[in-house]
Amino acid sequence: MSANAAAARVRSAVTIRPLTVADASALKACRVAGLQETPEAFLSTAAEIEATPVVQFEAELADADIRYAGAFDGERLVGFMRTVRFSRRARRHVAEVRSVVVRASHRRQGIAGRLLSHLIAQARDSGIEALLLTVVAGNLPARRLYEQAGFAVYGIEPCAVRRDGVDEDQLLMRLALQAPGP
Repeated sequence: MSANAAAARVRSAVTIRPLTVADASALKACRVAGLQETPEAFLSTAAEIEATPVVQFEAELADADIRYAGAFDGERLVGFMRTVRFSRRARRHVAEVRSVVVRASHRRQGIAGRLLSHLIAQARDSGIEALLLTVVAGNLPARRLYEQAGFAVYGIEPCAVRRDGVDEDQLLMRLALQAPGP
């Protein structure tokens, strides 16, 4: 079987669905694994997430303003993404995309794009008018994903992330989902 055929088989086997409270342990395990596989892509560390009680993940999954989409290969959670809607009345029309993880074994198969499409549709259905996100400027695969989905850079936070004495800028990106309301 060719590499393209194998990727197509995996892509078709992976399903995207909203995560529920019952997925809390799998979510924690997937997040820890993602941080171990690609620590440079995240601000949290695997040790910090390992120390986080599962009940905290359960609380997030139960929060109506936090939406998780999960990618499942059979019963195994292999990726996830979340949006967090702002709680202040004046900002309820905006949400942030956060915590994008796809396990190394399932990358380059379009899963992150499918997760993002799922959350964009969910945000539109919820009346959200814009999605915001931040991405480390040097994370080119993530930048391409967001740009292909229509996100545009609206600012740069210089020296936003410091790792081992090296500063990195963060790009501030925005996607308009609906025409601005009154």
